[in-house]
Amino acid sequence: MRSMLVGLALLLASSPLCGAAMAEPIESQKIITALTGDFNGDGATDLAMIVETEPTDPMDMYFFLGDKEHNFLKPAGIVREQIYGEWNGYDRPGYEASDTEPELTALPNGSIRLYLPAMPTGSERTNETLTIAWRNGAFIVAGYAYDHRDYLKDNVESACDYNVLTGKGKSSKKQPDGATVDKTVSVEGKVIPFAEWNKGTGFAACGE
Repeated sequence: MRSMLVGLALLLASSPLCGAAMAEPIESQKIITALTGDFNGDGATDLAMIVETEPTDPMDMYFFLGDKEHNFLKPAGIVREQIYGEWNGYDRPGYEASDTEPELTALPNGSIRLYLPAMPTGSERTNETLTIAWRNGAFIVAGYAYDHRDYLKDNVESACDYNVLTGKGKSSKKQPDGATVDKTVSVEGKVIPFAEWNKGTGFAACGE
């Protein structure tokens, strides 16, 4: 996987179009993960990748759309300050795999599933999943889900999964007696660009 990512970085760095659209070249050792798929449904292969920035800072996500006619990848935007994970120090000795790296998965409909595992801070953990889709010339957040748990307290668990575009979904929350209460999420549907997403929107929709 790492060798594939390095190859992608070298390919992109050599592209004049890529250099014109990016403020600085991508360091191959900072590429956390990458995903190919047909994000915009035009039959060409597209690319998304997550790149580390600086220690403790959010990661960036780069998007490229394939040009089917001319057979190259053209930059389609960089989303900053939306992705958190551990700084892994790939260029430093003693690197060990992290269990809090973001993950990308291609969905059958061309959307991207972005999984954000909880950072290991305190006893509470909240894993988040965003569904990112291409709509009207931009990548938007089409779906949001999370699961929350406090590992030092009994019966402190909650979860939610809802469609941001329709505002519909389901949530659940464990009660002090151990019973789980399920609720239907029904809020106003919204079209929110990924670059403008705030997880507070998701928590509010789910009743948190």
